[in-house]
Amino acid sequence: MKSRPFPLESIHSKKCAMSPKILVIGATGNVGHTLVELLAEQGSSVKAATRHPETYTAAPGVEAVAFDYEKPDTWSAALDGIGRLFLLAQGAGNEPDQAMIPFLNQAQTAGVGSVVLMTAMGMDTAAMEARGLRKVERHLMASGLAYTILRPTWFMQNFTGYMGEMIQQQGGLYMPTGDAKSSFINTHDIAAMAAAALTEDGHAGKEYTLTGSEALSFAEAVAVLSDVAGRAIPYGTVSDDDTREALTGAGWASGDIDLMLYLYNRVRQGLYAPVSPDVSDVLGRPPITLRQFAEENADAWR
Repeated sequence: MKSRPFPLESIHSKKCAMSPKILVIGATGNVGHTLVELLAEQGSSVKAATRHPETYTAAPGVEAVAFDYEKPDTWSAALDGIGRLFLLAQGAGNEPDQAMIPFLNQAQTAGVGSVVLMTAMGMDTAAMEARGLRKVERHLMASGLAYTILRPTWFMQNFTGYMGEMIQQQGGLYMPTGDAKSSFINTHDIAAMAAAALTEDGHAGKEYTLTGSEALSFAEAVAVLSDVAGRAIPYGTVSDDDTREALTGAGWASGDIDLMLYLYNRVRQGLYAPVSPDVSDVLGRPPITLRQFAEENADAWR
């Protein structure tokens, strides 16, 4: 496991006097996995929600629990004894509200008092009002529950995820993003922000935009990866049609491809370029840089 690129003590200020049991949805994902680790290290009582609890290796103080949005019969046991909830959509579906809103309603009935919801940067803009995640945000804000909303930009971990696979398989990265910039964020910073919101006072009713400290084009980002990996990684701009063909060949579902093309279009519009101070303001340190991330993961591109 990689060493953690941030100090645990950076999220230890302003703790709540008592933190009730916390349910983390998506406990095996990039954000959820790190969030569970952080909460466990702080001594919080945590339920890690996963479709496959039998294969989940739980740290002390962590209980793996079966959960699936598509199986409402798993919701009650997952919510039993829970006071706080970390919530995000599972998968890239276009209508996450259809399961997430009923789940939120059940969580409130079960006694959950506060929710930290992760959506996406720009979800609060007029163009997103019809999107499912914005409907979830609106529902949560009107629910009467204490809430914090986290809206992160593009994950740095995409460069070791599906984009890393592209680099390995195609020898370079070819994206329909042009020369537009994005303020890439490390998912460790998202997890640290979620941990703060779940365990500290002062975050109720807050909406945080989570970005890195600089905006880079994908070409500039790949140049950082190349420098750290010690080899030239080609980058090229391709069309939406070429991207659809490549993702279809890689086995992506049509709806997921449509969503990715929509997000790439938003990149080209410059909508992920703004840099927010929220991570620094809350954590009391700068966000992790892309170079720091690359140095931690250089073997992924060699």
